[in-house]
Amino acid sequence: MVARLRRCALAIGAFAWLADAVPSVSVAHAQDSQDRRWSHRPPPRPMEPSFDRCDRLHGRDRARCEGRRDRDRRAWRHHERERERDRRNDARTEGVVAGVVGAAIIGGVIAAVAKDGKKKKELRERRRHCIDRYGNYDERTDSYRASDGRFHRCE
Repeated sequence: MVARLRRCALAIGAFAWLADAVPSVSVAHAQDSQDRRWSHRPPPRPMEPSFDRCDRLHGRDRARCEGRRDRDRRAWRHHERERERDRRNDARTEGVVAGVVGAAIIGGVIAAVAKDGKKKKELRERRRHCIDRYGNYDERTDSYRASDGRFHRCE
């Protein structure tokens, strides 16, 4: 009875884990497709000067404007690389966690099945022993009828 409850609990746990894992995979896929869909748009530039072009300026003002614009673009590219690295690390972490939890659940199921098989084998050997030792052994009650007419448990 306990073994059945244990197997049932393991099966429910495995099903709950799978049910939880499936939506997270589909959400990540949706985010990837959304990133691809909008990839033709240039990323917004932070701290862009109030004027887009530095052509109207001359001398030091123009050099300062172009330097500021280039610095801002480099900062944005660096920011984007960091965001992408963080996203990859998060995805890798989620994959490792999912793999560890899945391995633990599958290992638990395998162990429960192996233990259940071992118990059944021991029970069969015990019954075989009782049948060989006592000719009138009853498997349902796990007892035999002694010469005095009483039922005793097989040991």
